[in-house]
This record gives sequence, C-alpha cells and structure tokens, in this order.
Amino acid sequence: MSEDANKMAAEALLIHLEPDWERRNWCKWLGCSEDELEHAVTYVGHDPDNVRRFLRQAR
Repeated sequence: MSEDANKMAAEALLIHLEPDWERRNWCKWLGCSEDELEHAVTYVGHDPDNVRRFLRQAR
C-alpha cells in the first residue's frame, strides 16, 4: 500500500467536526453533546480513542 493510501486511511479514522452530519454522528457514537465533543477535540485532538477517554474522565 502506498504512503498516500495509508495517510488517507488514517485520516478517515479521525474525528472531524465538519460537516455537521459527521459531528452529529460522532456525538451519537460517543454519547455526548456537540459542545462536549468540540471541547474534547480541542483539548486532546482528533483521535477517537483519546476523545473517548477524555469524555469518560470528564463524567
């Protein structure tokens, strides 16, 4: 697999706050509000595992 393909696959696994439908899906999957998701992504970055841990600790 080429380096570009690996980068694209890794990028697809990150939390993106835009478009709105993707933000809503992440909120549904993580069980949080949009404000909580935005705060978590700002604090720990776009990695779903880090965001999940951050949200769990915040509760």
